[in-house]
Amino acid sequence: MQAKAESKGGMVIIVSLLVAMLMNVMPLPDLISMFKPDWVALVLIYWVMALPNRVGVFSGWILGLFVDVLYGTLFGIHALSLAVVAFLVQMIYHRLRLFPRWKQAINVAVVVGIHRLIVVTLTGLVEPVKADYTYWLPLVGVAIFWPWVFILLRDIRRKFC
Repeated sequence: MQAKAESKGGMVIIVSLLVAMLMNVMPLPDLISMFKPDWVALVLIYWVMALPNRVGVFSGWILGLFVDVLYGTLFGIHALSLAVVAFLVQMIYHRLRLFPRWKQAINVAVVVGIHRLIVVTLTGLVEPVKADYTYWLPLVGVAIFWPWVFILLRDIRRKFC
């Protein structure tokens, strides 16, 4: 009976990450897309916070490889950065859970900022990169959408996991 519940919960995690990958590549108008958060990083952060014994650094690494393939970037850049994200969240998830949502949003935006910094730095080693203020605007979207992502995924987790 227990194995059935775990497999069902595992499918919920995988489906939520796949939906996040689709939302990352979904085209939006320019004005809105400037603030579009990194949905994959947000969903990964939630699952690492909620289920750190099931979703962790290895999950971030594998997810990052899929994101590298999805974006056609140098293989391993997103894998490394999402593994670092998962590691950082695993280090602070005890405290992060206790914060009010607005403080969580700020901390999550900082972690996603580190993710973006790693991606732009590693990409810059291979090719020229334009990382002006528009590259960092999605962090505003991360902070705005984090409470909603948290509430939605928490409700899904409570129902299916």
